[in-house]
Amino acid sequence: MAEGTHDDGAADVLILGASFAGIELVHQLRRSARGRGLKITVVDRQAEHPYIPLVQERLVGRLDPANSVLPTRRSVEQKAAARYVVGDVVELDPDRKEVVLASGERLRGRFIVVALGSVLAPPAGIEGAERFVDYKFEGEFASAAQRLAALLGPGGEVSRRVSSGDGPYREGEASGPAGERPTIVVAGGGISGVELAGDLARLARVRPAGWRAPKVVLIHSGPRLLPHLCERAGRKAEQHLQAQGVELRLNTRLTRLAAGTAAVRPAGPGGDAVDVPCDMAFWSGGVRPAPVLARLPLPRTAAGWLAVGPTLQCFATPKPTRPDIFAIGDAARVQSAAGEWPTMQRAIECLWQAWLTADNLTRLAREAPEYPHGVPPLRPHTLREDFPHGVSIGDESLVVYGRLVVDFAAVNIWFRRFLMRQYIRRYS
Repeated sequence: MAEGTHDDGAADVLILGASFAGIELVHQLRRSARGRGLKITVVDRQAEHPYIPLVQERLVGRLDPANSVLPTRRSVEQKAAARYVVGDVVELDPDRKEVVLASGERLRGRFIVVALGSVLAPPAGIEGAERFVDYKFEGEFASAAQRLAALLGPGGEVSRRVSSGDGPYREGEASGPAGERPTIVVAGGGISGVELAGDLARLARVRPAGWRAPKVVLIHSGPRLLPHLCERAGRKAEQHLQAQGVELRLNTRLTRLAAGTAAVRPAGPGGDAVDVPCDMAFWSGGVRPAPVLARLPLPRTAAGWLAVGPTLQCFATPKPTRPDIFAIGDAARVQSAAGEWPTMQRAIECLWQAWLTADNLTRLAREAPEYPHGVPPLRPHTLREDFPHGVSIGDESLVVYGRLVVDFAAVNIWFRRFLMRQYIRRYS
C-alpha cells in the first residue's frame, strides 16, 4: 500500500471502467515494482468485455463470440491480484475521493481514474430512435445477435410499414411473408458503419444454415464514406460495398424509424422525406459521452466529455489543487492553452494514455498524500495525429495511413484477428 494510505477500506488506485484504457492501466501498474505494491479496485458494469473493434464480425457469426471476449473480472482478480466490482457509478465526490454505486456501495481511493468510455447512440432528434438495435456492449450484443437471428433465421418475419407501436419488434405488428428478403439499415458512414454494412452484406455469400441474406442500406449524411480518412479510402470503401450489394444513400439523413420503415431526407436544405423499407436498424453514426459523465462533478467540454489537461488530470490548474483525479480513454478530451487537442479517440490512444497515467500515478504515489513538499511534475500526453487504420468491408479490407491505402484483404483480415488474439492473451 502506498505510504500514507491509512483507510484499510480504501484503494490506492480506484479505476472506473475496465475497457481498453482501464484494463491496460491495471496491466501497466502491475508491471512496475512500485505499481505492484498499490492496492487497486476496478469498477465496471460488465464482468466481461467483447473485443469492440471486431464486434460486427461477432454479430453476424463470423467470429466465435466465446473466443472474442475478455474475461475482465477474472483477469483483474486472478492475474492482477486486484479487486473487481461489478456495478454502475452514480456519484463521485472529488474532495473525499469517494464513489457511490447504484447498489449503495461506497468506494474510496487515494487516486481515482475515470475511464468510463462512450456510448454508441443516435441524436435525440431522430423520431423512434429507440428502435435502433444497440450492439456495442456485451449485454446489448447478446440481444442484438438474438434479434438478428430471429429476423434472418428460419421462419423469421418481415415487418412492413406499420406505424403503430412504441418499441421495436413488438408482438402484434403486421408482418409480410417469411420468404421476403429483410432490409437492414445502417446509419453512419464512418469506419463502424462501413464495417457493419460490409459484414451484413457478406451474409449474401456466407451465412448460417437456414438464414436469409438481408438487403443492406447504408445511410450517410456526408458526400463520401470514411470522412475522417483520405478520399481514396472513401472511394475504395464505396466500391467494395457496392460490389457486395450494399445500397448507398449518401448526402442523406435518417429522420424517423417506425415499424417496417425508415424516413430519410436529403442532408442539405430542402427536399422531402421519403419512407424506405427497414426491418432492423443499427446506429453507427458516432459516439456520445456516457450518460454518467453528466452526473460527475468534474470539468467537462461543451459536448459533455471530461476536460483534462495534458497530464490527463481532471483539475488541470497551474497550481494543482486536486492532482489525484485523472480521466483517460474515450471519456477524456485533452485541453491546453491552445484549445482542444485533436486526439484520435481510438483503442491505441487508450493504451498510450494508460501507459502515461500508470507512470504518473507511480510518481505521485512516492509522495505523502497531502504533498507537503509540493506536487511533483508529471509527464504530459504526447499528441499523435495519426496511426494506421484497419477497415474491414465484408470480404475486403483496407489499411489506411495518411494518404496510403493498402487493399490486401487476406493479410489485413488475418492481422486484425491476430491483434484480437494478442489483446485477449495480454490480459488473460
